[in-house]
Amino acid sequence: MSPVWQARLLGSARLEGPGEQPLALERKLAACLAYLALEGATHRSRLVGLLWPESPEATARNNLSQMLRKLRLATGTDLIVGGERVGLTPELRVDAAELRDLTTQGRHAELITRGGELLAGLPYDDCPDLSDWIAAERERFLEWRAQALRSELGRTERGGDLERALELARALLDLDPVSEDAWRHVMRLHYLRGDRPAALRAYQRCRETLRREFGVDPLPETARLAREIDLGTVPVPATPRPRAELPLSVLRPPHLVGREREWAQLDEAWERGQMIYVEGDPGVGKTRLVTDFAASKGAFIEFRGRPGDVHQPFTSSARNYRMLVERRPDLQIKPWVRQELGRVLPEYAPPGPPPEPLGSGADVLRYRQAMMRLCFQTYEGIGTVVADDLQFYDHPSTRDGLYFFANMFAAPRDPESPFPRVIGAYRTGELMPEVVRDVEDLVRQGVAIKIRLAPLEGDVLGTLMDDLGVPDDRALRSRLTQYSGGSPLFLLEIVKHLIESGTLTKGALSGVQLPLTARVGEVISRRLERLSAPALQAARAASVLQSDFDVETVAEVLGSPVLDVAEAWAELEAAQIVGGHGFWHDLVYEAVSAGIPASVRSLLHRRAAHTLARSGAGAARVARHWLEGGRDDLAAPLFLEAAREAEDRFQLGEGAAFFAQSARLLARLGHHDGAEVALHAQARLEARQREVVETGH
Repeated sequence: MSPVWQARLLGSARLEGPGEQPLALERKLAACLAYLALEGATHRSRLVGLLWPESPEATARNNLSQMLRKLRLATGTDLIVGGERVGLTPELRVDAAELRDLTTQGRHAELITRGGELLAGLPYDDCPDLSDWIAAERERFLEWRAQALRSELGRTERGGDLERALELARALLDLDPVSEDAWRHVMRLHYLRGDRPAALRAYQRCRETLRREFGVDPLPETARLAREIDLGTVPVPATPRPRAELPLSVLRPPHLVGREREWAQLDEAWERGQMIYVEGDPGVGKTRLVTDFAASKGAFIEFRGRPGDVHQPFTSSARNYRMLVERRPDLQIKPWVRQELGRVLPEYAPPGPPPEPLGSGADVLRYRQAMMRLCFQTYEGIGTVVADDLQFYDHPSTRDGLYFFANMFAAPRDPESPFPRVIGAYRTGELMPEVVRDVEDLVRQGVAIKIRLAPLEGDVLGTLMDDLGVPDDRALRSRLTQYSGGSPLFLLEIVKHLIESGTLTKGALSGVQLPLTARVGEVISRRLERLSAPALQAARAASVLQSDFDVETVAEVLGSPVLDVAEAWAELEAAQIVGGHGFWHDLVYEAVSAGIPASVRSLLHRRAAHTLARSGAGAARVARHWLEGGRDDLAAPLFLEAAREAEDRFQLGEGAAFFAQSARLLARLGHHDGAEVALHAQARLEARQREVVETGH
C-alpha cells in the first residue's frame, strides 16, 4: 500500500495525512521523526537521552510514551512502531529521507528542486547532543545540495545550455557566497554567453566579498581567469562527443606481450610441481600473465581476494568453497565434511543443531582436513588453481590456504588423479608480514618459487600499442610510454580515456588541451566523469560494499528500482568499470572509492549496513559499515558478536582484536562497564593464544 502520511521536516515541520489539515509538529516530536527517518530504528534509551537529557531515564521514557500516545491520538494510527527499538512505519513518508535517497541515487536534477532547512526555526538548546546532531545534518544537507548543483552545473555546461548553467552557478553561490569555485563558474559562464562586462563585474564582487569577509584577495586561479576574460583568451569548451564504444582489442588485448622470460619460469616450475608466487606493483599485469598461463595448461579455476575481505574472517574461503560446490552440484559430500563446511557456508550445513564451536587446535585440524577433502573432490579435471590478489585475503583464509597447498606436496601422489598446480599473485609489499614469512619459508624449502614482474620496456609497449590500435605517431607513442611508466593497465586506461573522449588520433596528444597526469587513479577518475549519474552512483555503492555485490544488492543500498540499476550496471560493464561480482581491477575500485564525497560515503555505509544485515552477512562486516557510517552505537555490539563468532572458530587473534575494537567504541560512548568487560575478554583470548603458541594445543 502506498504511504498515506507525509512528514514535512524541510522548512516548517508539519504532518500531512489523507483528507486532514496539516498538523504542526511539536519540536521534540519533529526531531524524533527526523532522527528515526535518517538514522533508522533506534533504541529507546538512545532516543530519550537525546530528547530529555536532564531527566532520569524512567521519566524520559514516560515522556516518550506520552509523546507517542499523543501522536497516535492525533493521527488515528501508529506512525512510530516497535518495542525497545522503535522506528517509522513504512506508511510514513519523510521529505528529509527522500532527499537523502535522491543523493544516494544520483538524481541531482530532482534534488536541487527540494528546498528548506531541516527543522527550520526550531530551537534545541536544551538538548545539546540532539542540537549537535541537527547541526551536522543541516550541514550535510547543504553539502548534498552543493554537490548536486555542481553536478548539474557541469552537465548543463557540457551540454551547451549556458543559461541554465548560469542559474545553477548563481544558486551554488547563494549556498556559499565565499566559494571562489562558484564565482569562477559565474565569471566564465557570463563570458561564454558573450557578456564580458558582466563577467568582470562578477570578479569585482568576488574580490569585494573576500576582502570584507576574510581580508584576503582572490586566489591566483581566480585572478588568472579574470585576466583571460579581460584579454578575451578564455578557452571555449569543445562540443561534447557521444560516449565512444570501446573496441574488443581494448576490452581484451589479443596478445600477452613482453613476458617471455617470466613465462619460461612459470613453465619450469609448473613442470616441477612447485607452488608459484607472482608479485608486482598494481597494474603491472600479474592477473593477465597467470590466467593466460593457467589456460595454456588446460582447465583452471581462479580464486580472487577482494577489498574488504580482511574485515570478516573466512570471507575469502567462503567465496572459494561456494565456487567449488556450485561447480559440482551433483557432488556427494560426506556428512562429516558437510558439517564442517556449514561453519562457513550455513546453507550447506546438514539438518539438525549447528556444529560445536572449535575449541582446540585439533578441532581446527579436523575442519581443515574436511575442507581439503572437499577441494580434492571438486578439483577433478582442474589442472591449475589460481589464487589472485592474495593481499586482500582475510587472515584465517590465508592460513587455511597455506595449509592446504603445503600439504598437497606431502600427500602421496596419484598418477591417475594428480593434484592441480597452484599459482598465487599479489601486490608487492602488501601481504601481511606473517604471510610473507610463510611464503619465504616455502621458497627456501624449494616447495615454491617467487617471480617478480617488472614494468614493461618501451619496445614491448609499442607492440601493445599496435594491438590497441594506437596511431603510428612517434610523438604520441613516446608520450604514452612516458605516462604509462611501463604499466600495461595504465596504458590501457589512458587509451580508454582517449577513445571515450574522442582524442585518440594522430598528433592529438601534442597539444595542451589534454593535460594527462602520471597517476593511473586520476586517469580512471577522468573516465568516471563521463559516466551517467545513475551509473556513477551504482559504482560508488559497489565500492562501499567492496566485495560480493550484485545488481540486486546495489539497488537495495541505493533504494532504486532493480531495473534502473541494471541499466546503469550495463553501462559500467561496457566501460570496464565492473565485471561479474567485482570491479574490473582493484585500481578502478580505488579510484571510484577515492571520489566519493565524505557525506555520501557515510550515508552509503549506513545503507550498506542495513542491506547486509538483512541478508545475513557476518557481524564483523556489518559492524565495519556502521563504524564507517558514524554509528558507533550500532557497531559496538556487532563487534562483540564478531568476537564471539571468531572465538567459536578458534580464531583467537581475530576475536581479541574485535573485543578490543568494541571496547574502544563502548568507552567512547560512555559505556565504561561494557568496555571493561570487553577488555577482560580480549585479555583472556590473548592469554589463550599465547598458551597455544607455547604448548602447541
